Amino acid sequence: MAYLILARKYRPQTFDEVYAQDHITMILKNTIEMDRTAQAYLFTGPRGVGKTSLARIFAKSLNCLNDGPTTTPCNICQNCTEITLGNSSDVIEIDGASNTGVEDIRDLQKELMYAPANSRNKIYIIDEVHMLSKNAFNALLKTLEEPPQNVVFIFATTEPHKVIPTIISRCQRFDFKRIPIPAIIDRLSSICKIDGISIDHEALFAIGKKADGSMRDALSLMDQVMAYGKEFISLIDVLSIFGIVHTDVYHKILVSISDKNTSNIIELFHDILEKGNDIQEFLNGMLDYIRNLLLLKLQIEIPTISEANRKQMTEISDKFEDSDLLYIMTILIKTKMDIKNSSNPILVTEMAFIKISRLSELQSLDKLIDSINKGKPVQNNTTRPKPVHVMSQLNKTEVVQQKRTTSMHDRTEEVKAEIHKEAQDEKPKIKELTVEFVKESFDDIAQVLSKQKPIVSNYFAKCEIRNLSNNFLHLVSSNSLAFNLLKDEKEVISDIFSKHFNLKIKVDFTLEEVKGKKVITNPTLDDIKRELPIIAKFIEDTDSIIN
Repeated sequence: MAYLILARKYRPQTFDEVYAQDHITMILKNTIEMDRTAQAYLFTGPRGVGKTSLARIFAKSLNCLNDGPTTTPCNICQNCTEITLGNSSDVIEIDGASNTGVEDIRDLQKELMYAPANSRNKIYIIDEVHMLSKNAFNALLKTLEEPPQNVVFIFATTEPHKVIPTIISRCQRFDFKRIPIPAIIDRLSSICKIDGISIDHEALFAIGKKADGSMRDALSLMDQVMAYGKEFISLIDVLSIFGIVHTDVYHKILVSISDKNTSNIIELFHDILEKGNDIQEFLNGMLDYIRNLLLLKLQIEIPTISEANRKQMTEISDKFEDSDLLYIMTILIKTKMDIKNSSNPILVTEMAFIKISRLSELQSLDKLIDSINKGKPVQNNTTRPKPVHVMSQLNKTEVVQQKRTTSMHDRTEEVKAEIHKEAQDEKPKIKELTVEFVKESFDDIAQVLSKQKPIVSNYFAKCEIRNLSNNFLHLVSSNSLAFNLLKDEKEVISDIFSKHFNLKIKVDFTLEEVKGKKVITNPTLDDIKRELPIIAKFIEDTDSIIN
């Protein structure tokens, strides 16, 4: 007989064999006992957690020939056997991924006209139902709401958000949970006893963790481990088979980061590469390790950590602050993104680890930069221990000289120089604004405004001061267009004044015509007679009239 994989050989056949879904199996059992079977069910959840298996068990419970409907199908009768093998004429399993069109749904509707052949109910199990097209869903709506008698639909999907709401509203929805690691370990341990496989508990824990909540994935991984062919399977064997990096490597890297031992970090990384491990998987594992360190520091229980690693991780977590771990995670996440777009992922990862190894220096620089924004220098209170053998051999003068030769020290000196320069340039604080202060700073404010509003700045420079009282500045513009623009931006201008003088200042504008402005008008007859006597005499002699 051909070999049967573990996922099929040990597939659940009763409600009690379904792991970690008690909240669903209990409801389905009560539904059968109370004879309250609905016309449609929607099973949602991650892959490999028992959606299709539970659908088959539910179908066997409804159609079992021995005392059915029953919560304990016999798995012996013709109906139960056919459903288990997947060849029952009354329990039809449809792959939603390959039957997505309207025509497929119409064919299904035609089959609904025929009564069950050998069973009480005709049951349709549609897997990956979210793959149906919108038109196919719409074609199914009426049938789903009022199906023929003794017809039950069971839909299974890993992406319920893709199922249209009108379908969901016509179903009883059950959300399946990810299977916890202890439940996976118990299942694998029982299977190993049945098949006579000797395996280390830590190896089972590694398989359960890699399965990521999927029992089917765990059984597939176990198939691969059994094919390894050893009498006793250890943790090292499992790590080697699946290319998983041992937690000891992450521990050594964190210790090297704490000791600022950059060369050791790079050597550990190269050892990982030589063993054929994928860089992305390595970074994912390290992110998970650091996340667990952070959760341990927050005193949060973590089921994915074995007892053997808990003590070691607690010790290394005490060497880092929460902010340190968050900073390392930020760099690693950015590195994962950079690797996707890089032709040299090894170089990108090496640069990231070099940056992480200088964690304390980078944090000190961040504090200095933050001090610039606050306007005063901040002392670096980093208490991270320094290598004793280095400090014992260098005197004070040599330490200063060594710091000056490093780029980090150069940057620190530049930051200090900027702080000093800002302190020298800082304007004296004033309690109340005066016209003299405004006139002295008018050009500076116009220049600041030009960076944000260049056109408004040109009109602002031509304004005149009307009055100033209680930090309320009244400016005058003689141009109506300029006045409208300035009026719209008066909040921005007030904010610039306030920041410049370190006071709360309000600015407003008024439109006013300039005095003495010449206006061209048509001259009257009296004006002409007064200004041009010759023309006046001509008018009198000829008795002419000028209109």
